[in-house]
Amino acid sequence: MIMKKILLHISCVFTLAITMSGCKKQLEEYYTNPDKTTNPTIEKLFSSMLDNNRVRPTYWDLRTLQFNQMGKYCQMTAFLNELTTYSQNDDYIQNRWNDFYTPNNQGNNANDAGSGSGPMAQYRTMQRLFKALPIDERPNMEVFMMAGRVILLDQTAQMVDMFGDIPYSEAGSLDATATISSPKFDPQAEVYDTVLTQLKEMADWFAATTLNTVATSAFANQDYVNHGSLSKWRRYINSLRLRYLMRQSYVYEDRAKTEIQEILSNPLQYPLVDGDGVGDTYSPYNTDVLIFQLTNYTNNLDNAFTEIKAHAAPDYMLNTVMLPVNDPRIPLMFDKFGVSINKVFTPNATYRAMSQQWTQVMQSDSISYFSTIDSTTYRFNSHLPGIMMTAAETNFLKAEAFERWGLSGGTAAASYNLAVRQAIAFAYYLHSTNTTQYEAVTQPSTADVDAFLAKSAVAYSGTSDEKLGKIWTQKWLAYGFTQCGQAWAEYRRTKYPKITIWQSTSSIYPTPPTRFTYPASEKAYNTSYSAVQANDTRTTKIFWDVK
Repeated sequence: MIMKKILLHISCVFTLAITMSGCKKQLEEYYTNPDKTTNPTIEKLFSSMLDNNRVRPTYWDLRTLQFNQMGKYCQMTAFLNELTTYSQNDDYIQNRWNDFYTPNNQGNNANDAGSGSGPMAQYRTMQRLFKALPIDERPNMEVFMMAGRVILLDQTAQMVDMFGDIPYSEAGSLDATATISSPKFDPQAEVYDTVLTQLKEMADWFAATTLNTVATSAFANQDYVNHGSLSKWRRYINSLRLRYLMRQSYVYEDRAKTEIQEILSNPLQYPLVDGDGVGDTYSPYNTDVLIFQLTNYTNNLDNAFTEIKAHAAPDYMLNTVMLPVNDPRIPLMFDKFGVSINKVFTPNATYRAMSQQWTQVMQSDSISYFSTIDSTTYRFNSHLPGIMMTAAETNFLKAEAFERWGLSGGTAAASYNLAVRQAIAFAYYLHSTNTTQYEAVTQPSTADVDAFLAKSAVAYSGTSDEKLGKIWTQKWLAYGFTQCGQAWAEYRRTKYPKITIWQSTSSIYPTPPTRFTYPASEKAYNTSYSAVQANDTRTTKIFWDVK
């Protein structure tokens, strides 16, 4: 029954084989506002786009997709070495696909499994409503259209990173144009081009615009990510440009180099989410682009971790990257854990992760003897924010650009060192969001971070390739457990960190995939699927995956 409902909702966006009147009725029932009114409005639909539990860290997304699939593929999370470890869970992939094209965030219970905000469907409705507005009312709503487009573009790029070619330009035709069509799969490089071109347009629009009083008030009320701050939207947009230009930079290097140089040499025109040079003491709450849990959210991530044994500390992350350099984030990210014998708990003496190369039986028997994901920061924290962009990510991207191309506007070493400092400060910030501190941990001091940055494995030294490897490894680490999608994308792009892939004995799924294959609904109902069927394999690479 659940799958039937999902397919019906998708059919309304993809205009599949049911009647138009039935689709319209379903859309009317499904496009409801966050306040449950019956008539959708542009500003409420914008807020609903932001209300996305594929961005907030919640049980369903992390348990079914991030930990269980993407995290495994780049060893951001630990996992049991089962025969089918690297197989795609088709139901979960179908669910993720649906959550981009149709809203699934309309429930009253903040703890339910409803995950995605359906940015494609929401934005198509916004376009229709905006088109119907009287000309003199459009200036009041234009900022919502622009900001909503930014959200859609970011989510669209993430869909390309997972699947490759996707329905984009013709998706949602029923609500946008009242026509039924089977949407084509747009070539992934063309979708990326659209994303980057339109993000540049949005950057220039936000830089030049001045809102009237009606728009200013409405936007501040409905924007619960950047709280109506045009300055913060500008920074977010330009950091997104930096992210996606760099992601395709080994394919379209000239474009990436030219546009990134323009951004870095014009900070007044193209400001970034970079912390303005502040490292150890920067404020993630004020600087980064975050989406916070709803006030009535009371759940936590413990089950998402423990149900699939992802609460075990990842081997490569802890044993190879962090412990040898005494990374100050270790107590913020991990518990030593321990064993209970005759109801007496004995903590483990040191931090240590169990090997990812062991057999499943050895892993299952050994978890208690090794470190686990931190209880305060991650497992029992009901206040973890969703991460849309951080200063650390931006500065790691800047460091890569300076190192590869020698651009003006800064240096690779300064950007790298700043990014590491901000990543450490951000780890402490996440720890501090929990109102229940299971173990008191102080913020690493500037002296601690100085000593860490002086370690040869971390210090910005060596050949250019070695420096890039440090940038990419530290960025992977900074993404943390709730940004497995970004970590998996960057791992495929850069081939860092240099993890040892556990080889399954399965003849079908011996190693991690390089993309998700399309869900059942597309194969069964979208007649345009035939155009992409030949490349719909788990080993087909995303266009930017060329190293």
